[in-house]
Amino acid sequence: MKKILILMLLLVSAGSLTALAEEKVSQPSEQQQQAQQQTQKGKITVTVNNLRSSNGDLVVALFNSKQGFPGKLNSAIRKTVVSAEGTLHEVVFNDVPYGTWAVTVQHDENRNGKLDSNFLGMPKEGVGTSNNPRSKFGPPSFDSASFTVDKGETELAINLRYL
Repeated sequence: MKKILILMLLLVSAGSLTALAEEKVSQPSEQQQQAQQQTQKGKITVTVNNLRSSNGDLVVALFNSKQGFPGKLNSAIRKTVVSAEGTLHEVVFNDVPYGTWAVTVQHDENRNGKLDSNFLGMPKEGVGTSNNPRSKFGPPSFDSASFTVDKGETELAINLRYL
């Protein structure tokens, strides 16, 4: 009788341990979750509004840090130039890794490849950033313009400002 009781206890214990082991396997560790998040990618669609004219080009740049944001486009992870002609101005960035990003747009109306500014350093051409933050003095910060890509598609509407 004791042997049967001991055998039953062992069987019940083994079943409980198996269930616990299965539960542990089904929950990924924090490191696994971070690695999975780094390999996941989304799409960012940027619509640019409030153009003063259809002259020139729109330069749309994607940043993943505050380094160079918003004016130093050479520091951008990706940069696209599209014509300002037409009524719909949309740029799509595909295969963007999940994380924190910010977008800046410059309207290069005279196609000289740079953002023209006045003697005070204020832009003469249109500028805009993601989240459309209002800044009183100086350009917006990366933090005020940043957003998170953590799903398949992210849509942004950026309104250009002419100072």
